[in-house]
Amino acid sequence: MVSVLESIDWGQKALVLAKNVNELDQAKPAFIHIRHSERPQMELHKDTIKMSLSPRGEKAAYQFGLQLPNNRHYHFYHTDVDRTKKTAEMIQLGIQENKGISEIVDEIPLFTMLDYEKAGKIIREMNIPDDTLRAKTLFYRWISGIYPPDIIKPSLDFTQEAASMILKTLESAEPRDVFVWVTHENWIAAFLMHWLGEWAFGWVPFLDGFTLQMYEDCMRVYFRGEEQKKKYPYWWQE
Repeated sequence: MVSVLESIDWGQKALVLAKNVNELDQAKPAFIHIRHSERPQMELHKDTIKMSLSPRGEKAAYQFGLQLPNNRHYHFYHTDVDRTKKTAEMIQLGIQENKGISEIVDEIPLFTMLDYEKAGKIIREMNIPDDTLRAKTLFYRWISGIYPPDIIKPSLDFTQEAASMILKTLESAEPRDVFVWVTHENWIAAFLMHWLGEWAFGWVPFLDGFTLQMYEDCMRVYFRGEEQKKKYPYWWQE
């Protein structure tokens, strides 16, 4: 029987990401940064903060969890948006079905929008009905630094705060630990750019992302099937 991930256009990248987890260094803790699973099309003038997953999105997240190796200990973190929490829960069910160990730890205390009402107005005034194009346009403007920092946090500041959280997590990590951040397409694209100097070509579909392991002199990254060793940004360990 063909799985959801095998039958939809964005599923291939998710399957590649799951395969890459099997190729991680077993002697090192790791991070998975992944976008949430499928949700319905977003309408421009509606509050979508509480929008959760589609039924197909739930199945896809569960099947992603089934693909993950069961010899690691998975720790899930998600944003304050329901669809990221539900994705974490469904991936966890797949891991547990595969006799793996996982836990949902907490929300990530990090935000791009500092004034949600004003940020929502900015988004609505863009007047772009297609939600993927709208997300891309918002991202390009965000990284260009055109938004006031008291409304939307500057992208470099945002990714530097996230890096600090990762380093803090690693202080008590065990080799078998895998920390899974379930977030959003703009988060993944910003991490790729500011941490790794990579561009998210083709944007970031559902359940797309990358893995990250840290060594003294470099970061080992799998992104869309390609293994890379990346130098740390100058600010990373200051």
